[in-house]
Amino acid sequence: MSLWRQNTGNRKITLPLRLYHSLSTLLTLAFCCGVSSILVYILDEVIGLELELPAALIICSLFTLISSALLLAWEAGCYIRPAQAVVQATERISKGDFDVKVPEPDGLIGIEESYMLIDNFNRMAKELQSIDHMQKGFTGSVSHEFKTPLSSIVGFSEILLENGLSEEERHEYTSLVHEEALRLSRLAENLLRLSRLDAQAIVLRHEEIAIDEQIRQCVILLAERWEDKEISFAMDLPAMHIKSDSDMTKQVWLNIIDNAIKYSARGNSIHVMGESKPNYVSVRIRDEGIGIPYDKQAHIFERFYQCDESHQEKGHGLGLSIVKRILELLGGQIACQSQPGKGTEMIVALPLDSSRSCVLPISAK
Repeated sequence: MSLWRQNTGNRKITLPLRLYHSLSTLLTLAFCCGVSSILVYILDEVIGLELELPAALIICSLFTLISSALLLAWEAGCYIRPAQAVVQATERISKGDFDVKVPEPDGLIGIEESYMLIDNFNRMAKELQSIDHMQKGFTGSVSHEFKTPLSSIVGFSEILLENGLSEEERHEYTSLVHEEALRLSRLAENLLRLSRLDAQAIVLRHEEIAIDEQIRQCVILLAERWEDKEISFAMDLPAMHIKSDSDMTKQVWLNIIDNAIKYSARGNSIHVMGESKPNYVSVRIRDEGIGIPYDKQAHIFERFYQCDESHQEKGHGLGLSIVKRILELLGGQIACQSQPGKGTEMIVALPLDSSRSCVLPISAK
């Protein structure tokens, strides 16, 4: 069976390896037999050697074997060259060079398995390059996030070691050191949580959870944050029950509500609405804050990404990354709708049973 392959404007015929090998072997033998027969005819009729039948057969067979061996050895390169190119590229990858791409074999007719091997290898190399860039960026971001509070702790502790500070100044600098230490602790905790979530493949706990009650408990746990800013909550939560991991779902609500509080102005309201569907529950958490610019909304679930530079000292850009990963494990979905200056709404969908996934898209209102 032949397949047409379109690539960079050229059309090629690709054949399965077995068919290609069978056809090439048959054609090679037929060609060599024909040439050998012609050679014997020339020796017998043109040159006039008047060969006997046994001698003619021996000469024809020897020439056929030798020429076939040479031609088949040459044809073997068609099988070997793609594999050799992949081996050389693999060697470069093993040395840390991920910017490698194996070119496709030349010629009008090719082997289907060779193209598949090269396509899969190039796809793998591209993924490894992407992971390498991500890892380097992640390492740089982690180093930066640790460097800022550590520099503050070192600087303020050096001031505290000096003599002549008043009790008020000493208390102020001690408080700053304490705040930065807490910030480091939160960063380490979030990184550890994210690392565990990345390593986790399945959800082990499937307990009955009252989502409406859990969200109310999360609001109470964050009371100190929103009471200081005189933020009010408008909640419309019917009874919603699912089977899932309670700790994971609780972390989702804590992170999203904490973000809503962080980006809300004093005296704003946060609206929380729930809805039960046949196969999943949907929760909408909307704030009246600064909103997210349209060009940044696609990146908000990336690690260490922060839309608002003025809030960098209040977080590390890991909260929504953790939420995204948890929902992937729970089979849920999350979407964001935001208008700059008018607020942001996060929509979360969770399946009634975390052993399944939400297959329906989250609809916008």
